[in-house]
Amino acid sequence: MMLFIERRGGCVAKGNNGNYFQHSVEIALGKHLASADSGRIHACFTHGMGPFEPCEKPAAGQTYKLLNNALARALLPHESIEPPIVTAYRSTKATLQRYPNSAELLAAILGATQITGSIAEVKECKHAALCKRWKGFGIRTVNASWRLQIVAGGALACPSDLAEPWLFSMDPMTYANQGWADDAKLYGQDRKLISDALTNFVRSGQPGVALIFVYAIRPDNRTNFWEFADGIANDCGAAIDFLWQTHQGGNRNLSAVLSSNSALPPQWVPDGINRGRV
Repeated sequence: MMLFIERRGGCVAKGNNGNYFQHSVEIALGKHLASADSGRIHACFTHGMGPFEPCEKPAAGQTYKLLNNALARALLPHESIEPPIVTAYRSTKATLQRYPNSAELLAAILGATQITGSIAEVKECKHAALCKRWKGFGIRTVNASWRLQIVAGGALACPSDLAEPWLFSMDPMTYANQGWADDAKLYGQDRKLISDALTNFVRSGQPGVALIFVYAIRPDNRTNFWEFADGIANDCGAAIDFLWQTHQGGNRNLSAVLSSNSALPPQWVPDGINRGRV
C-alpha cells in the first residue's frame, strides 16, 4: 500500500506524477550526458528541495500512478534493462515518506564525487539539510532565489572554465505570461535572464541540456509557455524539444528540453512521458 503524509506546506514533496516527470527526465539525460564523456557532469538545480522529503497526498483528480509504479518497481530486484529512474529510486531507497531530490537521484546513478554544480533553495529548512548533505563535495548550495544566482558570478552561472557536460534544470510551480514577482512561478519577463545564462553554457562548447518544467498549465496558457521556451532557444542557439503529461483534468505538466553541442539519443524519453506540443 502506498501511504502519503497528510501535511500541507513546510518541507514536503508533491507526491504526484510531476515528481516522476521531472526526475525521470533529469536522470535519463544526466546519465546520457555523463556516460558520453568521463562519467562526470556539472549540474545546476534552480529549485532545490531538501535531500529527502515526505510526500503530501495529491489533490483529488491529480495523477500519481506513474510515480507509484516506478517506486513499486524499485522494490523488486534489479533488472538487466530498466529505466534509470527505477535504478535511482532503488539506490536511494525512495518511498513516499522519504522521497529524494534531483541531486540525490543523480548521485545515485553517477556517484556523488562525479557531480559538480549548484543548488538554489529559498526555504531555510531545506537549505540547511542541503548544506549538511553536500559539505565536502563539489556541489555548492545557496539559500537564495535562482534569479539572483544565474547572473555572472552567481552559483548557477556557467563556470568560465567549464570542462564537462552540463545539465541545467528549472522546476518552478507554473508559468504566467503576464506580471512578475520573485516567487515560485516562472514569468514571461524571465526570458532574458534565462537566455543570458544559458547562452554562456552553450558558448562553453560542452554538450549540455537545459530543462524547464512547469506544472498544471491550463489549455489557454500552453501556447504562451511554448512560445516563451522557443524564444529562449532562439536567443541562446539551442535545439528544442517538448514533453508533456496529464496533470489534472485538462491541465498539463510541460517541459522544454533545450540541448546544445550534442544530439540527444533517439529513444531517450522515459515511459509514460509524451513528446511534442499539446
